Amino acid sequence: MPGAIPHILVGLLSAAIVHKKHMRLEFSIAVFLGNLLPDVIKFGISAIAQGTLKVFYVKQDSLYHSLNAITYNPGNWFTFGFFVLLLGTFLYHYHVIKKKKLWEYEELYIFLLLGILTHLVMDALFIEKGPWF
Repeated sequence: MPGAIPHILVGLLSAAIVHKKHMRLEFSIAVFLGNLLPDVIKFGISAIAQGTLKVFYVKQDSLYHSLNAITYNPGNWFTFGFFVLLLGTFLYHYHVIKKKKLWEYEELYIFLLLGILTHLVMDALFIEKGPWF
């Protein structure tokens, strides 16, 4: 896993590319947040459970390893997305949200997945040397 700085830099670069192509700020934000989301979940929940605010000094206990297994698998993200889109379709069917809004949610989730996949590819290709690099 690369550290925080490479993920932030690649997230910003991905967001800039998406913004230049689509000119929609929400798509850029979705890509950037998607690049940070797996580590935010893993380190954030572990830090809260350990009662500390020092996320870079989180002990790798059983909760950390189980969250790592969940957030590292792309299939889990696609499954989660399937259920989110199913919920959106259900709400569209009962006229809670409009078709245009449903389409925007689908686009946002696609860009969020793009950021998550970028994060997972970086984790697979680079070995972490510390919390920052």
